[in-house]
Amino acid sequence: MPWFPRDKYCWDFWFARQGEELHLFYLQASQAECNFNPDLRHNLSSVGHAVMTPCGWRELEQPALAKSPGKAWDNLSIWTGCVVEYGGTHHLFYTARCVEDAPVWTPSEWQRPQQIGLATSTDLIHWKRTENSQSAPVIPNPGKMLGLDGVAWRDPWVIQGEDNAWYAFVCARLNPADADNKDFGLDASAVVAYLKSNDLQQWDCYQTKRLVTSDEFYQMEVPQVFWRSFKDGKRFYLLFCAQEKDCSRLRRQRSINECRTGTYYLHSELLPFDHKGIPKLKGSARLLGAGWYAGRILNSETEAPIFFGFQWADAAGYFVGGVSDPMPVRFNQDGAIEMIVPANW
Repeated sequence: MPWFPRDKYCWDFWFARQGEELHLFYLQASQAECNFNPDLRHNLSSVGHAVMTPCGWRELEQPALAKSPGKAWDNLSIWTGCVVEYGGTHHLFYTARCVEDAPVWTPSEWQRPQQIGLATSTDLIHWKRTENSQSAPVIPNPGKMLGLDGVAWRDPWVIQGEDNAWYAFVCARLNPADADNKDFGLDASAVVAYLKSNDLQQWDCYQTKRLVTSDEFYQMEVPQVFWRSFKDGKRFYLLFCAQEKDCSRLRRQRSINECRTGTYYLHSELLPFDHKGIPKLKGSARLLGAGWYAGRILNSETEAPIFFGFQWADAAGYFVGGVSDPMPVRFNQDGAIEMIVPANW
């Protein structure tokens, strides 16, 4: 059975481990505070926390992280992030916004600029913002200097590279007014960017590079990246999610049957095992899980990888949320990922 925290809306999520213990972090908002309207959840969200037990997920009473009080850069609500461990300390990167920032019109809606902060913990239970993050975002929005729209800058996913440096992958969008973006329409401005740090604390946003600049989606959300080894080499993968309405006109012309709300993926060509660096990803994204949003693959490098997602909507179109049961997936030699769903699912 899918899992739902008590009396809360639950959506984007990510995992972390403490020894053999598996922890789940997720965006949550009180249903009562939202007046039982899930559309209001985004400005009321905090990071919930649960731990896997033999009986399933056990919800912890206190949120792992909530908005800062008073006048602060992250005083509106907390959005999606990730957790990485380094030197015995867990690092929680998170998205946030400032209530004092004026909303900016994007091609689809009014949005406040998004920034990325950092909190740390030694036990995954008690979290404290780093000194730098208390006063300013650790990975600030670079604005429009890189051809981006200066608004979207969210959902960080952080990994350690083979060079031992850290890489943060961030969801962004093109600035349609930038002359260099003239070949991309208003409905095709999705970017997954990345930047590098040697210590998880100092990030130079003006050295940002692009993993993907897509003409297929208006936006790509909640990324996960990883390497996967095959018989004769390795591939780099990007999982992301998008709504049906985010699919561009060009994607509809190319693959109308794969313009669905759900989780998608891209992968690199087969590369030598000793390949260094982050390869650019090109080509058309494949749909992995229709209806399953914010998908994550756990144990992606093992022989038994499993997929989790949250259900976007029921048959009547109403928001569902929660966390799915694990679904096995298979990596084929050609790079395709196949979800193995039981016949009685």
